[in-house]
Amino acid sequence: MTNVPSNLIPTRISQLPTAPVASADGMLLFNYQGVSYQVRAGDLLQVAGVPTSRQVIAGTGLTGGGQLNQNITLSVASGGIGTVQLAASGATPGTYGSTTQIPVVTVDSTGRITSVSTVTASTSGMVPTSTQVIAGNGLEGGGNLSSNVTLTADFEDNVPLKGTTGGSAGTSNELARGDHQHPPVDLSNSDEIDGVLPIDQGGTGRSITSTPGGIVYGGSGDLAIGPAGANGQVLVSGGTGSYTWGSALLQSDQPANVVFAGPTSGAAAPTAFRALVDADLPTSGVTPGTYGSSSAIPVVAINDKGVITSVSTASFQTGLNFQGTWNASTNTPTLTSSSGVNGYYYIVSVAGNTNLDGITDWEVGDWAVFASTGVWQKIDQSNTVTSVNGQVGAVTLTASDVGAVPLNGTGATGTWAISITGNAATATKATNVAGGSANRIVYNTSADTSDFIVAPSTANRFLKWDGSAFAWAGAITTAVSAFSAGTTGFTPNSLSTGDITLSGTLVPAHGGTGLTSPGTSGNVLTSDGTNWVSSAPGAGVTTDDVIALAIALG
Repeated sequence: MTNVPSNLIPTRISQLPTAPVASADGMLLFNYQGVSYQVRAGDLLQVAGVPTSRQVIAGTGLTGGGQLNQNITLSVASGGIGTVQLAASGATPGTYGSTTQIPVVTVDSTGRITSVSTVTASTSGMVPTSTQVIAGNGLEGGGNLSSNVTLTADFEDNVPLKGTTGGSAGTSNELARGDHQHPPVDLSNSDEIDGVLPIDQGGTGRSITSTPGGIVYGGSGDLAIGPAGANGQVLVSGGTGSYTWGSALLQSDQPANVVFAGPTSGAAAPTAFRALVDADLPTSGVTPGTYGSSSAIPVVAINDKGVITSVSTASFQTGLNFQGTWNASTNTPTLTSSSGVNGYYYIVSVAGNTNLDGITDWEVGDWAVFASTGVWQKIDQSNTVTSVNGQVGAVTLTASDVGAVPLNGTGATGTWAISITGNAATATKATNVAGGSANRIVYNTSADTSDFIVAPSTANRFLKWDGSAFAWAGAITTAVSAFSAGTTGFTPNSLSTGDITLSGTLVPAHGGTGLTSPGTSGNVLTSDGTNWVSSAPGAGVTTDDVIALAIALG
């Protein structure tokens, strides 16, 4: 094999390109008696496959079939399976059943009869067809039971009589005479009536007995008669129940301002007219006593009848009464809209937004005052001066009150060396430092003592602290103190100092090959799963590879 295609060296069947189309003209490797040949795929199929001219023929009971140049379908023909194709079911051929014999049939799960027998028909308990249904009085029709029998009622055709007179009883061969009529009911005869006539039919709905002096009243779905009252009594309603009788209140004229009541004290006694006393009035809940003075104002609670239910007093206040500070953020102490004592006021200690009668802007120093109008009001004190240097009232300040130096020097102590340029009232920065010049940095050498650091003449210098003073220094350089190549394959592989020389081979785990030489010319680099190996390429495609390729390509 000297002319193996280059795309097969080296390769595996799974790495070969896929044929663009399957064709009977494709060539396959064919080995016969140890010798390899090329063979056309179509020719190989002629000896190893089924020719497309071969047919599948539909036999008895089937339809379809045809040549194998396409898919073939076989179907059972309608009525195609006959007795010839069916196996014996076990049933004996013959005719079963008669007027006296009843067939008994056994079938399997497919519905085929597997056995047949007969049993003699039994007429026990049955009515002979010669038996008749005879129409009696008031009926027509009938006949023997050899067929269906119909019975019909014999109704009279005449129209019944009207009114309360005349008429006669019906005859025995008719359901009723056409001129029959019922006599009127005698309501006085208990034998002719039964039950109770309901209210909606004009009755009482119940069986009642009249009571002299009783009154008929509506009950639950019926009418009832109540008991009779005594002479002079009046009727008292029982609501939805039975009424009662009571005594009539008939009294002679009485003077003004008297009540009809029992005794004012002691045991029960007949009711009479008398003057009203304190004990007749209900308890109001008020503690008896005297309320109100020059320094106490009565606070009275009354109900909707105008009766006093409680009395207390409140201290008489003149002007405002300071109650302490108030946290408007947490509402401490708790203040409520439209609730308070006239003249009471609080001073805001913590600003907040508590709503008191619509006011929510509370600043430190504001007053919350409960006014006579019954609502809280605010006296805005947050923008006013409450004191000056701890002084209130008419305050006159001196220079010493605010720590200022007197303009005339009176009271000044120590050494003063002040030089101010410009408008001191608007000065925001110092424009000059005594003793200063260009390129100098001011710093404190000690408390209240300043000095200058002069800039160096050399560029790229920085200011550092040497432990006792500021000093200019050059750029910071830091040498490597120790080095290790780690697990790269190079040495040293532990921390080393001084002059270091790398040696060794870079391992595959860190991107190297692990090899110390390129190997023989023409070799290829392959992996054994752990290391790279330089080795000669394979000899080419083997016969087994080609056979495997042919099988894979079909």
